[in-house]
Amino acid sequence: MTYEIYGGPASPYSLKVRAAFRYLRLPHTWSVPREGFTGEGGLGEGDADSTLTRAGKGVVPVVRFPDGSFHADSTPMLYHLSGLAPDRSLIHPNAGIAFLSHLIEDMADEYLPLGFFYFRWTTDAEWCGRRQMIGWNGALRDDELVPLAEAFTARQQRQLGATASLLPAGVQEGYEAFLSALDRQLRKSLFLFGSRPSMAELGLHGQLTQYAGDPFVSSIMKEKAVRVFQWEQLLDDMSGLEGEWAAPAECLTAELEGVIASVAPGYFSMLETMRGFVGVENLRESLNGAQYRVKCWLALKAELAGLDEDDRNLVKPVLEASGAWEPLQFVPGEEAFVVPVEMA
Repeated sequence: MTYEIYGGPASPYSLKVRAAFRYLRLPHTWSVPREGFTGEGGLGEGDADSTLTRAGKGVVPVVRFPDGSFHADSTPMLYHLSGLAPDRSLIHPNAGIAFLSHLIEDMADEYLPLGFFYFRWTTDAEWCGRRQMIGWNGALRDDELVPLAEAFTARQQRQLGATASLLPAGVQEGYEAFLSALDRQLRKSLFLFGSRPSMAELGLHGQLTQYAGDPFVSSIMKEKAVRVFQWEQLLDDMSGLEGEWAAPAECLTAELEGVIASVAPGYFSMLETMRGFVGVENLRESLNGAQYRVKCWLALKAELAGLDEDDRNLVKPVLEASGAWEPLQFVPGEEAFVVPVEMA
């Protein structure tokens, strides 16, 4: 009953999934597939017998389940795995609090990568290109590393225009505001909803591994938010942690509101832009990119709308105060295009 995780260097979702397996105490192995990844090609591209080709996935992480099936989408995977370890589940038993946890996890997964991607392929491009090619390919001489790193960096930089268009003005200031809000939370409690992690912490951990690792954004974190830096280290392996959920009313703190509010403007602005690009009518087949993000947004709206009245009223004040309530309401006709985000 061992799961096989295939992850990659500088992949926040790979490290998110690995941390979840560790916390849930599910038996697993961890491997970086070294199967012909180059600066211009895809993961295992051109190798019909590569792990990722056989998995039918073009992204990492990929997890091979004990039944031989491969799965790649981290969010529904964590929901599924939580069901296998109910005593250590990442899902708060109150549906309203579980919604807030899911919202923060989606904010982390879908919006926070934009900031580190921007600095990764501008300020830190040379270092990050070399780092990733070494991570994927193992031991390399300089004459092998340099062309791989240059080709990969050029490939990533071609995507910078699209990324920059989704970021608000003052991307560094936004990052520092998020760090400040999370640092305030960590002065009070290491976890958002009790003394144990939820989906929210796992989502934040995945992205923070990259902010803590890349030179420029890491230097800001170390200078301005040492609690956040050390927290990311803690979340990497919580296999020995024992904790309890807080009562729902105790979860609704000013610090939680601050964390949501620090990300909400950029997150919802990004989603509005992406909905303008792709609409809402063809979301079923999407696994990543703009369509996937819009699909997740509609799924969150459906989750909020589906809460019973007491749970919806419980979370409404926090969502209103953080600027998240209105963007999570359906506009006319959207309900018809909700697509479940299922394990792929």
